[in-house]
Amino acid sequence: MDVSEQQVTESLARHAADAPSDHGLLTRFHSRRRRRSTGRAVGAAVLAAAAVATTFTAANTLRTEPQLAQVGPAKAGWRWESYKTATIQVPADWTNYIAGPAPCTFMRDNKPVVGRLYDWQDRQRYTCTTAFLPPSRRQPYVWFDDVQAPGVKRYDDGWSEETLLVGGTKISVLAPTDELRLQIVESARPITGADAYGCTPKDTLRTDLPSNDPADGANVCEYYKGQLVAASHIPPRRAAQLSRSLAAESYLQPASPAPGCSGQGASTYVVTLFPGRPAGPVASTTTHAS
Repeated sequence: MDVSEQQVTESLARHAADAPSDHGLLTRFHSRRRRRSTGRAVGAAVLAAAAVATTFTAANTLRTEPQLAQVGPAKAGWRWESYKTATIQVPADWTNYIAGPAPCTFMRDNKPVVGRLYDWQDRQRYTCTTAFLPPSRRQPYVWFDDVQAPGVKRYDDGWSEETLLVGGTKISVLAPTDELRLQIVESARPITGADAYGCTPKDTLRTDLPSNDPADGANVCEYYKGQLVAASHIPPRRAAQLSRSLAAESYLQPASPAPGCSGQGASTYVVTLFPGRPAGPVASTTTHAS
């Protein structure tokens, strides 16, 4: 075991007991068939750990905050990710990591990840201000609501990280090449109306439009304490299953929380179902979870 590995191992041991709970994005829906329905959603607990910082050089290049607000479909092989007032494109195969410590502070595999810092977490501890994993354990990421100052940091082996301000929300992008980093960063847009999924930065009261029509897709907006934290599109097959469940059951019994998991506050999921014809949304339902 080299020095870096030993330091990471010791850090894991010191901080594992303090790991916060995680909120999984849309792993299941529990709802009442009425305008406001309640349920509980829990995710798997995440392991937080400090990592060993490596030598890097910081560039003084600052990017002007993007002003263009038009948001169209994501380019082929990519998808939109949204958080609070910002939306940005990432490769479609990147993992979605909803809450917990920053990706730079732990390592399970090297799969690229999208992360979000929830307001109940310690920003200084669970962000990437100093921690940086060795190359063999490094994973590309987009990290929403980081605390780093805007600018570019350059690391070993060609890696670089850029933090930018988008609509007042900080986003950090770590990538193994400048080309990938720039592709992601240059797609960033402020959300001035609604994002590509029809989600607004703030949760607003919606009126249900009950329908038994088969769903050809669905958009989902997740809000935490009234602020947008995630947005997603559900493909037709899964949306049809959800539509049938909402129409067939007046109440779905919420599952018991998984061991070690607990709610950190109320979350709201706004689901908009689309029919199999270009007629716009036919149903909108709101589910609360804590």
